[in-house]
Amino acid sequence: MDDQLIQFKDVTKRFGKNTILDSINLTIPEGKITGIIGASGEGKTTILKLIISFYKPTKGKVYYLRREISKDIVNISKFFGFATEDGSFYEKLSVRENIYHFGKLYGVKNKVIKNRAKEIIELVGLTKATKTLAEDLSIGMKKRLDLACTLIHKPTVLILDEPTADLDPLLRAQMLHLIKKINSHGTTVVITTQLLKEAEEICDKIAILYNEKIIEQNTPEKIKSKYKASNLNDVFNKIFSKRNRTTYQESSEKKSKLSLLNKNEPKKETLITNTEELKKIIEKKQEKFKDKEETNTSEENKNKEKKEENKSEEVDKKEINKEDKPEEKKDGD
Repeated sequence: MDDQLIQFKDVTKRFGKNTILDSINLTIPEGKITGIIGASGEGKTTILKLIISFYKPTKGKVYYLRREISKDIVNISKFFGFATEDGSFYEKLSVRENIYHFGKLYGVKNKVIKNRAKEIIELVGLTKATKTLAEDLSIGMKKRLDLACTLIHKPTVLILDEPTADLDPLLRAQMLHLIKKINSHGTTVVITTQLLKEAEEICDKIAILYNEKIIEQNTPEKIKSKYKASNLNDVFNKIFSKRNRTTYQESSEKKSKLSLLNKNEPKKETLITNTEELKKIIEKKQEKFKDKEETNTSEENKNKEKKEENKSEEVDKKEINKEDKPEEKKDGD
């Protein structure tokens, strides 16, 4: 087993002036499950997209089996299977059609797709839904379909972005069991997740992304021991509650610090804190609404009276016309 199957060497990634990753170093071991954790917006998904060469590093290099990925992507890409958080399948295609479609995209022969599709459908538990359109599947089944589509070309590395997001506890347990099962067949798995308890359960290695850098990468047990924590949630809280955390949205030239509210700091006057001002505004709006409503009612009454007058005039005219009209002569007169 290669302990450095995938390597990040001094990788920096910027989008315009925004630095997302700053000179990170990371190794992903073969045949293991590696979890990348961090707060929202730290750049976890960016790391995954760098692995599959969807993004190219601003600086530094990413390697697979000591080969630079961006320079040999045509040959290396067939070793990767990538499932996004939102799903990559087609809603208007059935389960089987989606799997066949992705097989063709990966250049797999029809005969191989046919045999492989049956095996994968059984693996992900979608045997009874092969003819069902993707749009009609439940959230949990959609997640499994996405996995099936990434496995059709038999990748050696499975890359999953938030695979248990939006799932209830039962479905999450099923998804984690499925990921372990795939890993047991020798597939290297890389995941991002916000669910630290689950990461602790299934990951052999954890990498913590903080302030644009990988600050820890080790087994869950060793990381907990280092921070004298009983679980990864405690580790996370100890790291991310620090005051010097920079926000990823800002450029490297204008980094800001998270400001925690000081108990002695006076509150700023707002419409929420200044309730008297808020009350006056509400009363003013209510008066305007009342005046408008009265005006509308008055206009409606005038229109109604006018209609009644017009109707009365029409009746009078009919009566006058009836009186003025000469009587028709009867036969024999």
